Amino acid sequence: MRLSDSQINDFNHYGYLFFPELLDKTEISLLQRAMPEILGRDGPEVIREKKDPSVTRLAFGAHIYSEPFKRLSLLPRLLEPVQQLLNENVYIHQSRINPKPGFGGGTGWDWHQDYGGWHEGDGMPKPQCVMVGVFIDDCSIAKSPLLVVPKSHRDGFLDSIQLHRDADGYSLYVLDRPTLEKIAGEHGIEPLVGPAGSVCFCHSTLIHGSANNVSPWRRAIMYLIYNAISNACTGTERPWYQNNRDFTPLRVINDDSLKELK
Repeated sequence: MRLSDSQINDFNHYGYLFFPELLDKTEISLLQRAMPEILGRDGPEVIREKKDPSVTRLAFGAHIYSEPFKRLSLLPRLLEPVQQLLNENVYIHQSRINPKPGFGGGTGWDWHQDYGGWHEGDGMPKPQCVMVGVFIDDCSIAKSPLLVVPKSHRDGFLDSIQLHRDADGYSLYVLDRPTLEKIAGEHGIEPLVGPAGSVCFCHSTLIHGSANNVSPWRRAIMYLIYNAISNACTGTERPWYQNNRDFTPLRVINDDSLKELK
């Protein structure tokens, strides 16, 4: 999939692009079918909710050990737009699934910029990467969707942002209240809602967050973090599932490759 000049300009202006139903129902069914095995893994790549260890908070690295998600990460519909937006070849720095189960099991995320963790924790030189979010489930207002602050990427990595470790031990670079009030007051807040198969492309300094999912339904999103080859991370402290050290440029596969698994 090739982005138009207008779409590239929109990304640079607003900090994100959103495509409803970029994946079809067959592709989403295959990804959903792979979820139980991923969420049931025993390794350190699967982070549990501290209050309820039976609930998965994050599952890292599925594009490495799950064939459906590996193929997803290489589809032209995802990879080609990222290459256009960054204007060079890319590798996957990190992937993670946020399953957000219902009935309050899927806890929220404070307002933050993702780039801070990659810069400070992994030595990512610049915010020259794109976060691609693939909706594994329908993401509605009722399910506490991903919320973004349009145009908030323009100021880069904010000085007022601070490292915060949440109740489950996960570190985020979160905004203080005065800064959020100022930026959200200027640009507003937009919910990213759409059916399963929808895809968002987000700048790495776009401010975003989400609330607890108190609905009865799961709201899973797969996040693929594509980083420019020239922006490869220098840090080596974090494990493979958080800081991938293979900088081999990715190559697209046939656009029907995921459906070939059915």
